[in-house]
Amino acid sequence: MSTYRVQVTREDGRWLADVVGLRGAHTYARTLATLERYVREVIVLAADLEESMAEGLQLEFDIATGDPQVDEATAAVRDARSDMALAAGRLQENTSRTARALVQAGWSVRDAAVVLKLSPQRVSQLTSSTGDRRAKPRTGTERAVGTANH
Repeated sequence: MSTYRVQVTREDGRWLADVVGLRGAHTYARTLATLERYVREVIVLAADLEESMAEGLQLEFDIATGDPQVDEATAAVRDARSDMALAAGRLQENTSRTARALVQAGWSVRDAAVVLKLSPQRVSQLTSSTGDRRAKPRTGTERAVGTANH
């Protein structure tokens, strides 16, 4: 799915949005949160998309506040947050892959946890297969914890 670029400006206490390259796709709102919802709706209408696609649309906002210093600062923060989210995703993938490799190589979960600076519980979560996370069916031969059968 393509990314829609949205130019946003502030005028008379309202946020105005124009979707770049999509004729007739403009809207306004009092808050940015509401504006985003309206932008999704107007894209669905202007691009003749299914309503169910609105939430999945990729939007890139270019917000002009009228103050170049504020615009530059907010753009820098948004860019840094985007970079951080990408790095966090890569870190998660690398951590999971490395935890599995260490445990498969015979390392204990506790040793892998120390090296990866994680809790043993987290390493266990990362290294267990999805099938292993399900509760095992009871056979009726298990003993209840804390019973006094001597």
